[in-house]
Amino acid sequence: RIFAKNLTPDVALAQLDKGEIDLMIVPVAEIERVKKNPNLTVMTVPSPSVSFMCLNNELPFFQDKRVRQAMQYAIDREAIVKEIYKGEATVVNQTIIGPEWMGMPSLNMYKFDPNKAKQLLKDAGWDGSRKIETIYTPGNKEQDAFAPIIQQQFKDVGIQLDLRVIEAAEYGRKLVQQHQYEIAFVGGGVFRQDPNVSANYFEKINFTPAGGNYAHYSNPKVDELFRAGRATPDKVERKKIYTELATILNDELPWIFLWSPNSIFGVTKRLQGFKPPSYATHQVWNAEEWSVTK
Repeated sequence: RIFAKNLTPDVALAQLDKGEIDLMIVPVAEIERVKKNPNLTVMTVPSPSVSFMCLNNELPFFQDKRVRQAMQYAIDREAIVKEIYKGEATVVNQTIIGPEWMGMPSLNMYKFDPNKAKQLLKDAGWDGSRKIETIYTPGNKEQDAFAPIIQQQFKDVGIQLDLRVIEAAEYGRKLVQQHQYEIAFVGGGVFRQDPNVSANYFEKINFTPAGGNYAHYSNPKVDELFRAGRATPDKVERKKIYTELATILNDELPWIFLWSPNSIFGVTKRLQGFKPPSYATHQVWNAEEWSVTK
């Protein structure tokens, strides 16, 4: 039998330490604590999800892709992954990142370059006095840590970013039902599953609230390529189509792409047969193979 407990991370960590529970998803900040316990094992695997800053593409001041590219160059994503995620994430520059036959196309990596960001903003005629707002929900320790860092890095290149923490219900209304926001911190998805997963987020037919195109991004060529990718059974041809799609998304940046975090688990050594799933909340996917030792 499997007993599931609904616990806060702090309480769950304490119970994992004592051997009162056998498995939990571990916050990245607690990895070292779990590793110090000789009765526990830490397992990490790449997740299929992507963290990003969703831009409202219908707003006039986001229409020029040079502004979006400047925002991408302004963030030191590698430093954030190293310091806040302790290396347990991979920087991404578009969402077509798997599965294995597709891989992750090597495109513009948007290495941290504040001077390039400043030049792009200057070329685009950006108004440095304009304030823009990003919304997000509280409680995610990593997000709470990196949000003010991004705010400062934007300020350093001439973008005034206000951070607004709101409750989940209001966040959902603004992002999905009403489409009344400027920027939103978002994370999730199963992008490594198949390259066409991205269609739900970038095809015009999937504008919110009907689909997952929160940005209301619209590009007829992108729509055409997604249809072609779905209609093509040959993997070689599909890879060619989705690589072209990735190239467009990487250039146009309907989102500011951040990283794909790892899924991290703490497991007691008495639990045998656990295989870490890429999507963290699917942790009981192979439970029929589990056993416990006394």
